[in-house]
Amino acid sequence: MNKSKKTIREIVRYFRELSIIIAGIAITVGIGFWVNNNNSQKDLKQYFEAIILELNENVENFDNYARGLQKSVRYSNYLNSTGTKSLNQDSIDYYAFDNEDGLGWGNWKPVILYKKDAFEMFKFSGTMRQLDDKELLLSIWRVYQVMESVQNIIDSDLEYKKDEGLRERQRIDNGEQIVARLAWFYINDVPKSMAIMCESTAESIRETVSELEKSKIVR
Repeated sequence: MNKSKKTIREIVRYFRELSIIIAGIAITVGIGFWVNNNNSQKDLKQYFEAIILELNENVENFDNYARGLQKSVRYSNYLNSTGTKSLNQDSIDYYAFDNEDGLGWGNWKPVILYKKDAFEMFKFSGTMRQLDDKELLLSIWRVYQVMESVQNIIDSDLEYKKDEGLRERQRIDNGEQIVARLAWFYINDVPKSMAIMCESTAESIRETVSELEKSKIVR
């Protein structure tokens, strides 16, 4: 009888000690999960804040370039509304150069409209997998794809403009008189198309920034 009671007490003690160990493990795991989750949320917030800063800078770049193109848009309008024989050399010269009114018809310098360093860091980090809001993640991806696409189109347009300008310069060196400079590029309203793309892209970026700022991760 005594031996039986002793055995029962040992079993009870064993399960009590086991339950304490299990509870300790559960608490440790729970704390570890909480800490990891908390750290992941902090990482997400830091990445989002960096992306927001980057996107706001990109908005400014696209907006500024769209404004700068307005002088070239006016040159397009001038060529399209004025007969070749009525073109004024002073007007052509005015539209040629960059100034406070914008970019002249002779400008074909490459332009960097967007950066993606913060997004690239986020993309290649393991933190991206912690984002549950897949719609928000898709919005971020899309806006960077839009920026890249528009940048490529602008690059292509400027390269085409440069090629036309160099060919035109050669013709002038050969003695040809050209009044309507880079006419093919401008009468087809390429600058207007470029400006509209930049404005549309800037608006898309602003919408994405608004989504990010409303996210519970940032708030």
